[in-house]
Amino acid sequence: MKLFRNVPVNVHELHLALAGLPKDMKVKATQETGVSEKTVDELRARTTWPPGLVVTRPPPRELRRKSFVKISRA
Repeated sequence: MKLFRNVPVNVHELHLALAGLPKDMKVKATQETGVSEKTVDELRARTTWPPGLVVTRPPPRELRRKSFVKISRA
């Protein structure tokens, strides 16, 4: 499976990176990111986005029940 990797610079780009993902999809973030949201829906509710964070996600056609979004430092 090929994963999509994005480095959003603002909330608008974060929303684009999350496009097509179910709102209840899990989010896994490393501690140093400062991201505490646990679902895609919670991520979409953010009003700010820190610079230098990477969003790694599966492509929409390859979503599985155990798929998740990973947030890490660039």
